[in-house]
Amino acid sequence: MKLPGFKTFLVPVNNSESARRAKRYAIALAKQCGAKVILFHAHDLISGRISPSGREMIIRKNLEEMGKIFAIFVEGCREAGVEFEIVVEQGTTSDAIIKAASDHDCDMIIMGTQGHASARKILGSLSDTVSKQSSVPVVVVGEECECSNSCGTSCQNKWRFAPVPNLQHAC
Repeated sequence: MKLPGFKTFLVPVNNSESARRAKRYAIALAKQCGAKVILFHAHDLISGRISPSGREMIIRKNLEEMGKIFAIFVEGCREAGVEFEIVVEQGTTSDAIIKAASDHDCDMIIMGTQGHASARKILGSLSDTVSKQSSVPVVVVGEECECSNSCGTSCQNKWRFAPVPNLQHAC
């Protein structure tokens, strides 16, 4: 059954458990909707005080590390039969996420949250900033149930649809 209206989801990618939770949720929802997933990463602007060769080296190292992380996310998409695209941009993370969602005509941004409630109250969080500034809906995926791999009935009760089974080894 395809759900109407959702064609493209933007999923910010980094090496955190919260990003992996968002990936599992996005893949399950994209499979239900027949939607495409944009796997997105923004690397921060690099100081002008660093030489051009130094900046290039930092960017290259960041992209190498992200390549390994993207491989895990890509495996999950392929395993579920979900269409995906990888997009990497440079810029302030929140601004880059919002711009990418607009540039790629995304219907929704799906991202994780780190917890640390006391720090979020004082400093704000990336998910708070994106949700306040985005013109498209932002789904913030919090903690999962005890099964931690999105295949149990607790997740199904929480999310109100059946997550894609057997993604735990791709997480």
